[in-house]
Amino acid sequence: MVMADWSKLPDDLLKVIAKRLNSAEDYASFGAVCKSWYSIFGDKECSCSGLKSPWLMLAEKKDSDIRQFYSPLTGKVYEIPVPEAAGKWSWGSPYGWLVTLSTHFDMSLLNPITGIHIPLPSLHACPHMNVPEKSQSYDIFIYKAVLSSSPSFPECAVMIIYSDYGRLALTKPGHRTWTLLESGYGPVEDIIYFDGSFLAVNMSWEVWMYDVSGSEMKTIRFAPAPVVHEIYEIEYEAKYLVEAGGEIYMVIRNLYDTARRDIPYMRTWTFSAMKLDMSSKRWEDVEDMEHSTLFLGNNHSFSTSASDYPEFRRNTIYFTDDYCGFLDIPRNFDMGIYNFYDTQIQNYPVGHEALSVFSAPLWIKPSFS
Repeated sequence: MVMADWSKLPDDLLKVIAKRLNSAEDYASFGAVCKSWYSIFGDKECSCSGLKSPWLMLAEKKDSDIRQFYSPLTGKVYEIPVPEAAGKWSWGSPYGWLVTLSTHFDMSLLNPITGIHIPLPSLHACPHMNVPEKSQSYDIFIYKAVLSSSPSFPECAVMIIYSDYGRLALTKPGHRTWTLLESGYGPVEDIIYFDGSFLAVNMSWEVWMYDVSGSEMKTIRFAPAPVVHEIYEIEYEAKYLVEAGGEIYMVIRNLYDTARRDIPYMRTWTFSAMKLDMSSKRWEDVEDMEHSTLFLGNNHSFSTSASDYPEFRRNTIYFTDDYCGFLDIPRNFDMGIYNFYDTQIQNYPVGHEALSVFSAPLWIKPSFS
C-alpha cells in the first residue's frame, strides 16, 4: 500500500483548507503537519479572523528553537519553531506580536506563529540612552515593552521602560532611533496603551499620559496617586495598569522573599485592585474584577471577558514572572492563577519544570496578521 505524501499537496488546496479554520488551535495543528503546510500562513488570504484565545508561551528550552505554547481552550501544548526568538528576552502582547531583545541590544517585533520579523532601531542608535556595549548576563536593561497596536497598522508605536531609573523611550517600525521621553516624575513601573495614548504609572503611584496621536507628543498628569494604606508585612509590591470593560484599573502585586540564603527568591502573596473614576480621576478600591480575567506579568497587561472566553475563570488574574531576569541564575518561575473570590493562588498545569536564566513565560493572543 502506497502511503500518501501530505507534504506534496498543492498550495491552492492548502489555502482552501486553511480558510476554513476558525481558531488559533486549529491553525497550530494544521501547521504542525509539515513545513509546507506551515509556510501557507505567510499568505494573507489564510489569516484567522475569529477571536483568539490567549496562549501561554513557555520558557525556552536549552539548545532548541522549538517553543511550546499552552492553550487553556484545548488544554494542549503546541510546539512551534520560533528560531528568531532563540537566546532573546521577549515581551508578549494582546496583538499576537512579541517584542524581542538580543544580547547586543538589538530589538525587533516578531510574530511567533507566522515567523514575520520587523526590526526596530537598535538601542545603540540612541547615544543618550547609555546602553551597555554588550550584555554578559541577563540583568535587565529593558524592563517592559508595549505595543499600541499590531504593526500591520501604520500608526503602531512601541514604548519601553529602560534602565535602573525606570525611564521611557518611544519608536515606531521604520524609524531609525528612539525618542527619549520626559521621566522626571519618578521611575516608571508599568505602561499600557489606552484610547490613543500610553499611560504610565510610577513608583509614586501617579499615572501620566503620553498622547502620541498628533504630530507632537503631549505629556499630561492623568491621575494623582491614590490613598494607600501601608501594610508593613509586604516586602515588595509591583504595580500594573490594565484596561477591563473600558475602565482603567491599577493592580498591586504583593511579593515576599522566600530565600533562606543571600539570593532573593520572590514569590507572589496576593493581589489588590483599584478602579479609576474617569470623571473625578480618583481611585476607588474594588473587591473583585467581576466578569473579567486579567493577564499580567511579562507582557502588555490585558484583559478578556468571561462571556467571550469562558475557558478562563472570571474574576481571576493569570500572572507570570516579570522580575526573574534581575539575577543571572536559573530558576522556576513565579506564576499562577489568583482568584479574587478566595484569594488563593493555583499553579498552571504546565511550565513549572523549565529552568531558565531568562525567557520567562508570557501571555500572548495569537495572530496570523
